[in-house]
Amino acid sequence: MLYRLATLLARTAIASDYTEDIDIDVKDPISQIIVRYDCENGSVTQANGYPSECVTKIELIDGSDVLFSLSGVEAQAVDFYHNQREPANIVRYLTDNYSYMIIALNFGRFLYDPEIALDPARFSNLKLRISMTRASGGAVSTAGRLTVHAHLFDKKTISPIGFLMHKEIKNYTLGDASHEYTDLPLDYPYRKLFIRAQYDSQAMDEQIANIKLSEDVDKVVPINQSMASLIGVLCSQTKPYREAIIGPTDTVARTFYCNPTYRVTFTAAPARVAAIANPPCFWDGDGGYFRAISAATVGNWYAHAEGWLPQATLEIPFGLQGDIADWYDVSGIGNLKLDITSEATPQSGGCQIILQQLRRY
Repeated sequence: MLYRLATLLARTAIASDYTEDIDIDVKDPISQIIVRYDCENGSVTQANGYPSECVTKIELIDGSDVLFSLSGVEAQAVDFYHNQREPANIVRYLTDNYSYMIIALNFGRFLYDPEIALDPARFSNLKLRISMTRASGGAVSTAGRLTVHAHLFDKKTISPIGFLMHKEIKNYTLGDASHEYTDLPLDYPYRKLFIRAQYDSQAMDEQIANIKLSEDVDKVVPINQSMASLIGVLCSQTKPYREAIIGPTDTVARTFYCNPTYRVTFTAAPARVAAIANPPCFWDGDGGYFRAISAATVGNWYAHAEGWLPQATLEIPFGLQGDIADWYDVSGIGNLKLDITSEATPQSGGCQIILQQLRRY
């Protein structure tokens, strides 16, 4: 076989908050790593977070060198933009049921990219570190299961020039109508820049007013746009995020979470054998936070959620994404500064800055 799917960690029960260290012992180049976390619900009345929030950090490290560092929700958002399709998640907010979260770590432009891949032979002590906090997502979750797979080049010999490195480079709290200046790294070319700002019931353009990217004290200004303009233009280049969600009916309004966070709409129906006069109702959706209420407490509901900005994350791509030579070469720049201006009264949520860079061997 030219390619194969390997298991780096067989399904492991998670009964406490902890960090799993997985030695990358394979020698073949890796195109993609798949982290699957099964979030088990307790006794459900409403959700306390999106299920992938239980995965608080995924890191790929080689000694002290960090090659990948994102939270579970960040990695899911980056993967959606990277592959332009939703993972095979199952989102359930039902008592004693599991939600299945698929989180992909991509090292090439596409699956089995022969030119860009993670080559373990280039590193001396490669390790995948996954940190979990069980109660951060799902509904009253106290347990979970973790599985890790890898898409490998098997009998196909390749000589990759490098791999795509993903890192959260900053996480800060938004202030009122304030500027946050960040000196961006100049070590590797940029393929994508991501800005993330998530808060319940808040759209991103209610949190952030403007994004400016400046080279050498405004000698060149590649980006200087309002967040509303960027969302309108960039989201028009991507498909909306769509997912199915299952939850319990209740005559009291209950809170739940979805992956899309902007202009979210819902199509829903009761999941029961007998017809009812009034179907379940849904509202909100901004920030990935929505509420549901039903006319009865018998049975469950199915909902189809659709919207943009998965996990309140905006992708800013640089150049033709398939052409390595067309990406943003920052090597000749003396200073690259990102200026994020918050709205006048943003909620107290954080803002994360994430980079996807080509790291050559």
